[in-house]
Amino acid sequence: MTDDTTDGERRFSLRHVLHIVVRLLVLAAIVVFALVNTDKVNVDWVARKSSAPLWLIIAVSAVAGAILGSVARVRRRGL
Repeated sequence: MTDDTTDGERRFSLRHVLHIVVRLLVLAAIVVFALVNTDKVNVDWVARKSSAPLWLIIAVSAVAGAILGSVARVRRRGL
């Protein structure tokens, strides 16, 4: 029985798995960091000030960064 995959396909799948592992590690680090930081903090929005749990600020910042990164990646590819 022979393996029909080429070296390029193996490299692509290994690269794909590596990207997934790195993303999961970053996500785990963000979750742990957010869970450890549960204090309320003052947030200065441009129009007003309020207080919010630090974990919420971390989560919103992470999601905003992921969205901006995705938009930048799509624009760079020209889609």
